[in-house]
Amino acid sequence: MALAWIVVAVAACGVLWWRTDAAADRAQACRVPILMYHHVGDWGAPGDWAPWVVKPADFEAQMDWLRNHHYHPITMRQLQAHREHGEPLPPRPVMITFDDGWGEDMWIARQYLDPRGMPTVFFVYTGAVGAPGYLAWSDVKALEAGGHEVLSHTVSHPNLQQVPDARLASEMRDSRARLEQELGHPVECIAYPFGSYDGRVVKAAADAGYRLAVIADGPSATDASPALELPRWKMAYGEPLPLFVQRLRAP
Repeated sequence: MALAWIVVAVAACGVLWWRTDAAADRAQACRVPILMYHHVGDWGAPGDWAPWVVKPADFEAQMDWLRNHHYHPITMRQLQAHREHGEPLPPRPVMITFDDGWGEDMWIARQYLDPRGMPTVFFVYTGAVGAPGYLAWSDVKALEAGGHEVLSHTVSHPNLQQVPDARLASEMRDSRARLEQELGHPVECIAYPFGSYDGRVVKAAADAGYRLAVIADGPSATDASPALELPRWKMAYGEPLPLFVQRLRAP
């Protein structure tokens, strides 16, 4: 009888271990580090701009680390399908994002992302498209044709907490409409300029038809993260690779 209880106990522990391990795998699978970039360049001694620039050598090392450790870059469309319809994500998902729509985004894509097969999300503010130093509409379409994703960053990049209701609505609505007109598909995700948001901004995003939105700072996104407040890791100037790895592996 004692032996029978031992066998049952061991079997039960085995089942418990298997379930715990499976639960851990599921928890890991739903973690999506979302990386936030603006510029890639060597700008010399750090200044006030340092939180918004990553050195080319550092960026290349980060992308190589992702590839060498079998991380799979995903698009916001994939994340939306996972959250809303349960579609599976690849193992070790990660999202690479760039804000603002600077003209250098084309060079970044061709130099670093395309050779590594890394689809990336570019958030552009539509009022700047075609202006000196920014992407042209032909560039925006070329990025999408190359497997990347272009999404909304408002019309004029204001601090959304500081604009009146009418402008808040138009910044979100009009940028989405212009992108959909140019790209020919739904645009249902927005990045809040400066990462600035509050309850009023979140409601305006929902009213404008956005299903997902990203902020500026925070841990990795999970299935429990609010859909219109998805956190991102901000990449900054001169940060060592171990810090990058630490963020990716943070619980």
